[in-house]
Amino acid sequence: MRLGRRRETGSSATSLDASAFRILWLVVEHGPHTLRGLAEHLQLEQSTINRQVHAAVGRGWIERYDHRDSPAMLVRATEAGQEAYRRESQARAEGLREVVSTLGERAVAELAGGLARFNDAVDEAIEASVRRDE
Repeated sequence: MRLGRRRETGSSATSLDASAFRILWLVVEHGPHTLRGLAEHLQLEQSTINRQVHAAVGRGWIERYDHRDSPAMLVRATEAGQEAYRRESQARAEGLREVVSTLGERAVAELAGGLARFNDAVDEAIEASVRRDE
């Protein structure tokens, strides 16, 4: 909770809100997506994604377009969206590096190992849940 609160109240290098950042992360780093694909990857309801995409389109960060190989419209970042995403990503990374640098090498190594183990445990729990549901 504390980490989430700090992230939400932290300053932004751009005017990107958290939802726009997550959408831009997907379409910049992983290519265009349908609204359904965005909803699945971000684990959000379709109506939430529709609202967030509409807001990001209004800000000029993403655009929807037709693609001959897709029956649904796709979402991609505009040049302004790519630039805003890159600036925000860099600012976030620099902020994390600054904080982590105060921990010392041993604590950083322990943190990295712990986070890796935590992510593995989450993945295993999700896989086990899917197997139980099948």
